[in-house]
Amino acid sequence: MRRAVPAVVWLIVVVHLAVALAQTAVFPNARSPDERQQVDLVLQVAQGEAWPWPDPGTAFITEGVEAGYFVPVDRLPGRQHLADRDDVPARGERPSYADAGGGDPLDEPSHNQLIQHPPLYYLLGAGVVTAVPNWADQPLDIVWMLLRWGNALLTAALPILLFLTATRLRLPAPLPVAAAATPLVVPELTHIDSSVNNDNLLIVLAAVATYLVARVLTGDLRWRTGAALGVVTSLALLTKGFALLMPAWIVLAYAVAAVREQRAADAVRCLLVAGAASVPGALWWLRNRLVHGTIQPHGTHAEPPDLTPVYGWSDGGWDWLTRFVERFVTLFFVNDHDSDRSMDASWWMARVALMVILVGIGAALVRRSIPRSAALVLLFPIPALAGIVARGSWEQFAAFGDVGAAQQGRYLFPGVVGLMVVAVAGASTLVPGWRRWLLPGVLALAVVIHAAFWHDVWALYWLPADLGAGSLGGVARAVEAIAFWYPFPPVVLGVVLVAGLAAAGLLARWAIREALASPAVPQRMKEPVA
Repeated sequence: MRRAVPAVVWLIVVVHLAVALAQTAVFPNARSPDERQQVDLVLQVAQGEAWPWPDPGTAFITEGVEAGYFVPVDRLPGRQHLADRDDVPARGERPSYADAGGGDPLDEPSHNQLIQHPPLYYLLGAGVVTAVPNWADQPLDIVWMLLRWGNALLTAALPILLFLTATRLRLPAPLPVAAAATPLVVPELTHIDSSVNNDNLLIVLAAVATYLVARVLTGDLRWRTGAALGVVTSLALLTKGFALLMPAWIVLAYAVAAVREQRAADAVRCLLVAGAASVPGALWWLRNRLVHGTIQPHGTHAEPPDLTPVYGWSDGGWDWLTRFVERFVTLFFVNDHDSDRSMDASWWMARVALMVILVGIGAALVRRSIPRSAALVLLFPIPALAGIVARGSWEQFAAFGDVGAAQQGRYLFPGVVGLMVVAVAGASTLVPGWRRWLLPGVLALAVVIHAAFWHDVWALYWLPADLGAGSLGGVARAVEAIAFWYPFPPVVLGVVLVAGLAAAGLLARWAIREALASPAVPQRMKEPVA
């Protein structure tokens, strides 16, 4: 692996991981999508209360999980000014899962809808929790943070998988390195990386599958590649329902490869192997159909709810569509934590990043930087995921009149590797002198969009009420509050930040040096000096 991946990509891995770990401090516990329910279900599995897997409508959020966070979990009414709060116990003295009531349901029972998902992610999370001695009696914010770190480490390989995919598609240097850096231009991706969320396992498995699909599209029709694709698909099917698109994706990849390579028999053989290897994961969904009468049960109802259409397009369909598109764009790149849909700095930067990606994809398709059929296969998960989510969101609107159900751009993240590689491939048509400036451009865009994102987040959560965002005193108090709230000692955050800044400095130096290199040298990627 070290010979296949140059040192500069490992620097990107360190920067990506450092950003995710820093966000574990900036975002208070339970302020990531469904994070309270995610942690609660992991803890219930660790205690044996949610294993065997509960039937639909039978799992409730437990009292114990309330010990792990100190902010509201629903829509925020406005800026929180957490630097002004003095009611949070000192580090190490915060309540434990057992202290807060353990596995007893809340006084006002609330369903944990996440049992609609398969159990693999929660079993893995429970393994992390049970490795902590007497975890139920430890301050729960520490256990929670260990789970967050585990998720960040799980997704740390994304830059490597992007690099390997771009390299397999034979993108000219240094475009594979630029592809590796693209997760940095999606702050919401690093935010999800830093939270407890089953999306993370699916994102990584889909990224591995994308690399394997790229191998298939470039002529790798060996049975073991098909077997690897099947195993990854099986694991994804045991993680989340969005993986149900993967069998169709794999069939499409092998069909394109069969035509391009004129090796139909080999493609069919590999496809059969992949199908056989994916059977264990597919059995979960067959079980749902046989036991519950539906492919994906509803998490809060023992029986599927009645989704008979009541509302139509004339009842607000245009409002539903415009909101759907806006939310998908915004919540792919950034997050609207108080749900006010304000056009703040991060909202506008999301549109800038989207235009850059669309221009890259358009150039790749028009100029055929990679074969057009291969590009469309790599992009397939994005419209497929969007279609799945749109269908579910429209069903909720048609049945209940809810114009905002299930409209989150993060649902597209399993397709992020194919999306970014094709976008970067659009730069292949540039002359080498311009091409070498792509990585500095990606890094500059990442800095600007993160600056906007973090400004909005700090203003919403941490800055004190009596000092503005531009006040050094206000920033200092916010930093002190973050360090106090964080369950790990401040030195841990210090090490993360120093390592991340050092890696970012080396990465920036390498990028600028390569961009300024003589045109006679460009194809060989020099190693950064550590």
